[in-house]
Amino acid sequence: MDGEEQIDTAPTGHGDEVEVGFLAPRIHAAPFPGMQITGYVLSMALTLAAFGLVAYHWLPLSSLVTVILVLAFIQAALQLGIFMHLREARGTAWHLPVLALALFVGLGIVGFSIWIMLFKSGVS
Repeated sequence: MDGEEQIDTAPTGHGDEVEVGFLAPRIHAAPFPGMQITGYVLSMALTLAAFGLVAYHWLPLSSLVTVILVLAFIQAALQLGIFMHLREARGTAWHLPVLALALFVGLGIVGFSIWIMLFKSGVS
């Protein structure tokens, strides 16, 4: 190596090498978003099914609530899997605490909203 200076690429121990490699842009041709389009169409179909069940009274009230809750859970799983990319990460283990917190907050908002609506007439 006449006259050429060799660059030392040994890790410094500061973590810079890992960060630079992780933050490097990854440019690739995006495939046709067939999965997202399918997810969107299925989400719309589930929403229209729930709307049709309520608007046209196709089921009695006792089974209507059950069917709508099942449709809601199917749609939530569909959207988490396709649009929120739950399956496409380095591992799903770190998603679980975040999902648990989101579920806790969401159920809290719904639960307290129902509680306020039930006791609204008793307050006024």
